[in-house]
Amino acid sequence: MPITTETLLAKEEIRELRHSFAWYLETSAPDALADLFCADGVIDTGPWGRMEGQEAIRKGYGRAYRDMPQFTALHAVTNPRLIVDGDEAEGTWYLLDFSLREANVNPLLIVALYEERYRRVDGVWKYAFLKLNYLWSAEKGRITPDNPMAVPVASRAAYREAKATTAAE
Repeated sequence: MPITTETLLAKEEIRELRHSFAWYLETSAPDALADLFCADGVIDTGPWGRMEGQEAIRKGYGRAYRDMPQFTALHAVTNPRLIVDGDEAEGTWYLLDFSLREANVNPLLIVALYEERYRRVDGVWKYAFLKLNYLWSAEKGRITPDNPMAVPVASRAAYREAKATTAAE
């Protein structure tokens, strides 16, 4: 199938959408992050929970990220595989999730695949569905059905510490 200019433009707009998602995570902007989703968009983050609908996404990320120091983590997304079909598309991305909280500790926390579906709404690409498929974590090693992903103890502790530090400032 030949690649058209319209398909190339759609893929570039979806790349910008994906990069905006990571940026809004890193900069603790839950309202802007939720606006990247369709009204009925869904996020499935495995052990961190599932959010259905733009308002649930706004509230969920608001609880998790509001008032967090910026760049306490870095979600590096790479190797996009994007398939565009008119006003719908799907994609997968590699995720390398780094913690930037502690010195002298390997910062790599998680390796995962993002599974995503997109929809063009009023000429703008938005998330319809986003799922994290975990492959490896610093605490669990290789993720398998016999060794499932769980919210890492170190992540929970670092999150609480970052929130407490921010509240004290």
